[in-house]
Amino acid sequence: MTNTPYQKSQGPLYLLVHSDHYLDVHGPNSGAEMASLNQARALAKAGRRVCLAARLKEPVAIDRGVEFFDLGAEYRVESALDWADSQGRYVLVAAGKSFALMLSRRHTQCIRRLLVTHDRSAGDSGLKPDVLEHMCDHVLCVSEAQREKLALEGIPPKLLSVIHNGVDFEIFRPVQPELHNPRRLVFSGALVPDKGLHLLLGSFVTLLPAFPDLEIDIFGSASLWSRDDYLDLPGIMAAVPGVHFHGKATQSRIAQAMGRAGICVVPSIWFDPYPLTSLEAQACGCPVAAFRVGGLPEGIAHNSTGVIIDTVSEEALTQTLRELISDPQRLHVMSEAALAWSHRNFDWQDVAKKIIRAAEPSLSFPSLGAASAAFQLGTPGTLANDQ
Repeated sequence: MTNTPYQKSQGPLYLLVHSDHYLDVHGPNSGAEMASLNQARALAKAGRRVCLAARLKEPVAIDRGVEFFDLGAEYRVESALDWADSQGRYVLVAAGKSFALMLSRRHTQCIRRLLVTHDRSAGDSGLKPDVLEHMCDHVLCVSEAQREKLALEGIPPKLLSVIHNGVDFEIFRPVQPELHNPRRLVFSGALVPDKGLHLLLGSFVTLLPAFPDLEIDIFGSASLWSRDDYLDLPGIMAAVPGVHFHGKATQSRIAQAMGRAGICVVPSIWFDPYPLTSLEAQACGCPVAAFRVGGLPEGIAHNSTGVIIDTVSEEALTQTLRELISDPQRLHVMSEAALAWSHRNFDWQDVAKKIIRAAEPSLSFPSLGAASAAFQLGTPGTLANDQ
């Protein structure tokens, strides 16, 4: 761990403590890991000194303006907090798990405590709502659907704010509509039942007789969620022409596939809070088809940048894909709309400014304009260590 910041910073240090999942700074990750990385990078770009503490796959000191603290196999959160305390006043941002919030109570230099949650329930943080409200100043949700769910579970609404995820536009770059192949689909995510890949594969098999040149690129692995395979991947590829499993891949490789696909399918069947995949696909000009679950509808302009499917079923997905594949002109128009929509709504720099507003509420960012008007902070709780 280095004590030298990447650039001259303003304001307090931001210590982001990731959950106990491993994080690969330069390689494949699941959505929560990528969100933590992108939040840290955006905060650094906004002029804050940022340290991301996580169980690192490979040792990294500084990357893209972010310092890194390796929590090791033992998940040594106490060591990261002790280090941050030695640096002076700091903001603690706990990503997913409340463990760091609890341990930070004895650290006098921690001036504000935030929980960023990418999970489906308050209990996923490790604490019940009536305990969690005493541990942090604010809970930052990634979607309105998630905020409403957490409020129903007992977290006081005044603690809850919504900050949607963003897109790394340096990687997920615009690709003109005419370069997208309407007969090529793409899926990216953990290969687990929750993500609904089995429904997509069933639809693909049904559609093949009508569209024999149909292909699908599938990126991801069950290991992204530390689970075992639930599908026979080699058997599927041998039996079904046009199915390509690529395993875990870098963001750049996934972006290339999205840049040539006609449709990105996000068939999640569980409460998916606000997946990055649908945002990243649109940033490449690839329309999205997804079920109406969790926060997915908030990141897609229905019938403009993609299609939200009301019924969660293989039959409904098949019908939607059949209609889209059969209408290349409609996909072309959606591709154009997706490019414009993504750059207006999914900027990580706007995300960073909103996080800073939650951590340093005296600041304002007029440049956010109308986008910031929807971001309303409640009255933060007061902790004994606040200064």
